[in-house]
Amino acid sequence: MKCILIEDDPFQRNLISQYIDQLENVELVNQFDSAVDAIRFIQRNTVDLILLDIELPEMNGVEFLEQFKPESEIILISGKDKYAVDGFDLEVADYLMKPISFARFNRAISKIMLRKQQDQVDDLSQFLFIKDKGIYQKVLISDIQYIQSSSEYVTIYTKSKRTMLYSSMDGMLRRLPSNFMRVHRSFIVNLNAIDKVNGNMVEVNNQTISVSKTYQHELMGQLGLKVKHRQATSNAIAV
Repeated sequence: MKCILIEDDPFQRNLISQYIDQLENVELVNQFDSAVDAIRFIQRNTVDLILLDIELPEMNGVEFLEQFKPESEIILISGKDKYAVDGFDLEVADYLMKPISFARFNRAISKIMLRKQQDQVDDLSQFLFIKDKGIYQKVLISDIQYIQSSSEYVTIYTKSKRTMLYSSMDGMLRRLPSNFMRVHRSFIVNLNAIDKVNGNMVEVNNQTISVSKTYQHELMGQLGLKVKHRQATSNAIAV
């Protein structure tokens, strides 16, 4: 994680630089004693984190955030707590009070690193790579309408194409989020893609799919629908 430090106090700059040197995966790429000088650098370089003192000459830290609106994570630094509300209104990652202990500094950095790791996991969970004719094709999970099995293969259907691959239905379900549900031994559907429910049938992208009795009650519950018993021998589905 690349970071810069904006701090006009030489002692604090040196102290925080030493803290950063003790951390893995954090690199101090530059440091400045004014926000104005830092802006010129940020406009030409990408940084993940800005360690920002509030009481700076020319432009204070709050003014810097309000006017420049950097996309980097921000940790505000101050000797006074009166700016804390301003900082959190600006959605900073943390607010450190001077004097800053290494333990407190490390906790703030760890929180940001953990969130970045989670964001990476979330990003990876948004798509699958499907091997098709020897080439791995990226398929967005949100684009998948339904999946149909045939012997040892499954076919993934999106609105624009279909892709066949060697997999079991259980194997596919393990790779998909909770809005995908098996409704038949041969079908998995994206609950978000269901257009109509009619008895034991659902319609997805103009394709009618049978829902077996094994999965019907669970499906109706997932969709927020009820099964009303009209006769002892048959069920009628109602919203």
